[in-house]
Amino acid sequence: MTFRHGLKAGSWAVAYSLFEIVQGQLIHPYQTMRQLVRERVFVWMTFSPVFLWLFSLGVWKLIEVSLFSVVPFPGFWLFLALWFTIGIGLYQILLFYFLLRFWRI
Repeated sequence: MTFRHGLKAGSWAVAYSLFEIVQGQLIHPYQTMRQLVRERVFVWMTFSPVFLWLFSLGVWKLIEVSLFSVVPFPGFWLFLALWFTIGIGLYQILLFYFLLRFWRI
């Protein structure tokens, strides 16, 4: 096994672990957060909704100008952006509550 092959396998393992954590947070956040806080390795993944929001905000800013010149209903897209922001914020509050709750145990 070469160093390059080991590095590639390690990066796939980390990507798979992060994907499993995000999937667990979406499907059953209570159990996933309890396990994350217990192991304390990927506690920073509690803020994955914020990372998703920042990525989406960057993409939104890139396509905003072209989107509003082509799409006939810009108000609808603004409504979806606001709905997404509020939803991500509420979900982040839930995950942060679980973090605080399990941290004390």
